[in-house]
Amino acid sequence: MNLSLSLLIALLLAPLSALHATDDSKPALELKPGMRMILKFPELPQTLYAMQSGQEALTQAYLALPENYSPERKFPLFVFLYGGHGGPGAGPGRGQQIMDNKDCIFVNLPLFNAKFDPTGPFKGLLITPEQDGEAICKAYTAMLKKVYANIPNIDTAHNIIGGMSNGAHSIVAMFEKGDEYLMSKFQNLVLIEGGWYSIKTFDRYQNKNILYLYGDYAGQNDWLSRKMREDQPKAVKKLEDAIAAHQLNATSLVMKDTGHDMPAKFNRDVKAWVLNQLAQ
Repeated sequence: MNLSLSLLIALLLAPLSALHATDDSKPALELKPGMRMILKFPELPQTLYAMQSGQEALTQAYLALPENYSPERKFPLFVFLYGGHGGPGAGPGRGQQIMDNKDCIFVNLPLFNAKFDPTGPFKGLLITPEQDGEAICKAYTAMLKKVYANIPNIDTAHNIIGGMSNGAHSIVAMFEKGDEYLMSKFQNLVLIEGGWYSIKTFDRYQNKNILYLYGDYAGQNDWLSRKMREDQPKAVKKLEDAIAAHQLNATSLVMKDTGHDMPAKFNRDVKAWVLNQLAQ
């Protein structure tokens, strides 16, 4: 191990003794409750966060084992993708907060796009399945394969992937591209303030469980809120009609008095939905 890598691991270990960095293709550590792990991907392109910020950032994923982890049973992944630039993949993701750090293996993946253009929609931050789907699928396939190589007892049949805004767009991009590997890894989708209104190939979501959340934008007065209040009812009706026509297992949650956000008070609703899927 060279000096720079030793220093990096020392810095990572300093604030949290349970944090480990690994590049191995096989588990090299004894997995214990509450353990944190960083998986590094120098072979992958820069994340949207790195491109937007202009800062060099190692492409990485962050894992957290739940406090009730045991190697004697299987645990589903709860992958969470943040909105905006997605962040650097430096924390266990909101899934851990939603589930009170229990019952799932929590994974935070960063966001990717094909090419960052600051003159594009939302200053280049908007992810679309058409433009960015291929880059997203390539990156997440590599990341998830390494997750599986390091965690042997994953309950794939109950995996959850959730995303806020751009994170939800990224989830839908996997399905719109028809990526068989990624689609096979997630039975449960949580789409928050995004993604669901970009679904076109509804047949690919059959036999999946979907929770889609959106704010009512009541009391929100910026330009986005006015637009969403005007456009969202039509988008919701279109989705509801498609859900009925394709017989999808989809549940909606309207977040009262909420704009483009998911306040923590709605964590319990998402947790209840997730627990119901895990019991199936």
